[in-house]
Amino acid sequence: MPKTRGESIFFTAITAWMMVYFMTLYNTVLATGNFTNTTFLIALKGMWIEYIIIGLLAYFVSGHLAKMCAFRVVQPGDRPIFIIFAIQTFTVIWQVAFASIIGVYHGHGFTANFIPDYLTAYCKNFIMALPLQLIIVGPLARLIFRKLFIRHQKETNMYEIQKDDEEIVENAM
Repeated sequence: MPKTRGESIFFTAITAWMMVYFMTLYNTVLATGNFTNTTFLIALKGMWIEYIIIGLLAYFVSGHLAKMCAFRVVQPGDRPIFIIFAIQTFTVIWQVAFASIIGVYHGHGFTANFIPDYLTAYCKNFIMALPLQLIIVGPLARLIFRKLFIRHQKETNMYEIQKDDEEIVENAM
């Protein structure tokens, strides 16, 4: 998929934006106990500092850590979908770890209860973030990327999607 540094930055930016927005929405609902139409706007207004931090962490830190961890579980010759899922899973593990630190600090500060608050936040966020990444955000980000950067592709069929996924694996190594 992403072949250049610019494409990689764009792909990371759209993936991080979707994850941060949905997770901010989720955490807003948890914090307020409400889910109304204004919750969407509240989440959109409150996500930008976290988005910048998480986007930078995704590109410079957790993306590399996720690939390192994933290739301890899968091998480069494995089916591309397994490699993609492994990388996405480890990305979620690392990103939720970083985002939970930010969230606990933002919500409570560094108090004596930081570790229990952190572990609670990590667990609550992980159970939402993993399926969100695997089922919605990952496929949607790849679709958006293909539509914007792969112009020669008029009709997307399963072979072409698999080929794109194999390119993700090759670039991940």
